[in-house]
Amino acid sequence: MDWSEFFSMGGYAFYVWGSYLVTLILMGGEVVVLLRRRKLLRHQKRSGLETRGKQ
Repeated sequence: MDWSEFFSMGGYAFYVWGSYLVTLILMGGEVVVLLRRRKLLRHQKRSGLETRGKQ
């Protein structure tokens, strides 16, 4: 098997590699969203504890 044949995917390379790219972008975006949500929840938890201690 030739590498150029593999990467051309029998004429469907645009769709195949495009779908891989979109999937990779979406999975990366999901990781970013989860990390931001985790950071926000930790901040809210810390803020909630600080306000309870002051009362």
